[in-house]
Amino acid sequence: MTNSLLQSHIDVIVAVNKNGHNESSADVLRILPNSSNYIKNIVTALWYALKLRKYAKECDVIHCFVEQYSFIAYYLSKLTRKKYIITTHGTYGVLPYHLSFPVRYLHHQSFKFAQKIICVSNYTKNVLAKYHLINLLVINNGIMFGKFNHLPAVPFEDRREVILSVGALKYRKGQSVSIKAFAKIADKFPNLEYFIIGDQADTDYVSSLKNIVTDLNIESRVKFLSFIPDDELLALYRKAKLLVLTSINKGVHFEGFGLVYLEANASGLPVVGSKSSGAEDAIKEGETGLLVPQNNVEATAGAMEKILENVEIWKSMSKEAVVWAKEHDWNTVREEYVKIYELR
Repeated sequence: MTNSLLQSHIDVIVAVNKNGHNESSADVLRILPNSSNYIKNIVTALWYALKLRKYAKECDVIHCFVEQYSFIAYYLSKLTRKKYIITTHGTYGVLPYHLSFPVRYLHHQSFKFAQKIICVSNYTKNVLAKYHLINLLVINNGIMFGKFNHLPAVPFEDRREVILSVGALKYRKGQSVSIKAFAKIADKFPNLEYFIIGDQADTDYVSSLKNIVTDLNIESRVKFLSFIPDDELLALYRKAKLLVLTSINKGVHFEGFGLVYLEANASGLPVVGSKSSGAEDAIKEGETGLLVPQNNVEATAGAMEKILENVEIWKSMSKEAVVWAKEHDWNTVREEYVKIYELR
């Protein structure tokens, strides 16, 4: 997003925490606290706003992309009389409403008084609307299309018999469902393999997944990979035949959008995701992939089988997937943000 704004000749100053990762060529201030401690963020929000005030005075708009820093944006707006905008992705826009009163109150204040709350999906917007917020707007996430589509998409016949899941290994991502679904179609596709890629910090959940794989006797066909380099991930997108990520809502935890669907689409890869989540915005149902009911092994297996066994469906989806992903390139999406920045 930042690099795309810079290409539009919009000056940007980025504030991150001291360990924050930022690939942009903008000025970067490594000044913010760790975002995970809500109470600490409340207590220190005004302090950090004061530290940022001299930079914000030179700006036209304050834009908070991390919900946990919305407290700081709120105070910074008060100190500088600048308008502020918040982009909310999913869980962390809603979770504070279920925490202690101070967190709940200040979170609501920071969201209520933002000029706009930009939700990355209609699902996220609909969840937040329950908290009486009227400044909600949907702008879907963008991707760096050229990063995932710098070469023509590989045709069906030249791809490996591989399906992928990409995303942190945790209950909400639904790998437990997709593994069981894979097992159901394994006999019909004897050469098919399943690569599950993502952060394995939740060791208990990873162990449970591996136990499922063992119980279903598919150890030789399921591979768990973590922290692979970008070039390897890009190669897998280009070599695989399907991406599956059937997320599951758990309390206030839900899939707000799902960038991996668009990343895979940009490489010509059809996808399978879950209904009642942000994936409904990320996947063009029946054209770039399929949506299935949550936590439904049979439906997930059926969707996987439908795409894999019908070459004409796969080719049509692959073609539409590239077009769809290109429509979500940051160079296109940024124009929607610019219109909001220009509002007075």
